[in-house]
Amino acid sequence: MTVTMILAGSAFGIGALFAAIRLVRGPGPIDRTAALDVLLSIVVGAIVLMAAINRSTAPLVIAVVVALIGFIGSAVLSMFLFRERS
Repeated sequence: MTVTMILAGSAFGIGALFAAIRLVRGPGPIDRTAALDVLLSIVVGAIVLMAAINRSTAPLVIAVVVALIGFIGSAVLSMFLFRERS
């Protein structure tokens, strides 16, 4: 199980690095919004992984709140970008 946790943590780290690069270098605001959404999903996954490693359910509440804030933020940004584009 430890090897699986290390591999999952490494995958989250590599994914976060690529999402951060896209967030900084994205050619447009839509690309940056998608990269931010992916980065927030990776953060939620990392929080859940931390909860699994520690065998605790307390971080799961934080993961749900971060996911909810990410969803609302992505919806608001997409509405803003849709209005700006048309």
